[in-house]
Amino acid sequence: MLKRGTGSRAAARVLAGCVASLGLLLETPFCLGDDLWGGSLGLTNDYLVRGISRSNDQAALQLDLHYVNTSGFVAGIFVSNTQIDPYEPKDVMISGFIGFAWTAGDDWRSRILANYYSYPWNALGSKYNYDELDLDVAYQDWLGLSLSYSTNSPRYLYDRGLVGEPTESAEVDLQQPVFGKLFATGGVGYYYMQGPEAAGYAYWSVGAAYTLAPVNLTLSYVETTAGAKTLFYNAAATGRWVGTIIWRF
Repeated sequence: MLKRGTGSRAAARVLAGCVASLGLLLETPFCLGDDLWGGSLGLTNDYLVRGISRSNDQAALQLDLHYVNTSGFVAGIFVSNTQIDPYEPKDVMISGFIGFAWTAGDDWRSRILANYYSYPWNALGSKYNYDELDLDVAYQDWLGLSLSYSTNSPRYLYDRGLVGEPTESAEVDLQQPVFGKLFATGGVGYYYMQGPEAAGYAYWSVGAAYTLAPVNLTLSYVETTAGAKTLFYNAAATGRWVGTIIWRF
């Protein structure tokens, strides 16, 4: 799911996909004030990217470090423990990103990011590595839109092994104040992988977030349609609860 990434998903998605896209609405890389260094340290019970587990349904510890200057230049790094294949040892994913953030009036904030994801200690690390281009747009503090494109996202095929295929995804995320620092959250997205056995799937989440600066707590229920198992087998979320605690600095 959501880097933000949401995973990651954006500049610093500690979660991913719909869940992670809270980062789209809350993260500092949208800010265009003074030059700013920042980051976050997070712990989640499952590292999901668009409804797909990258930690084999296990907990993940994640670190984000980023820089934004007054012109809108954004750069940083995101690190998380992973286990894509349950038959292999646990690994680490390192993602570097660079891009540009801008605002339009008081309500609209946008950024475009080029990301590179690597698995340097995985036996098949170079085949898992891939690039992704993300466009994120936020309206006020309640609506987010994310569009992503990759030329070489990894996919395992029984007759060809691990290959890289072009992919596109689109996602809409919402958050609404409920009481004080408690927010209701939700999102829906669609992911499509090209290639000789092209397929796609929808994913969605509903949940809540509580902000006690500099700490954020989130709890979300995540679901994917049947097409997710066609592409990613048992890594696809089916009625999964994801809880995350994030400390921003």
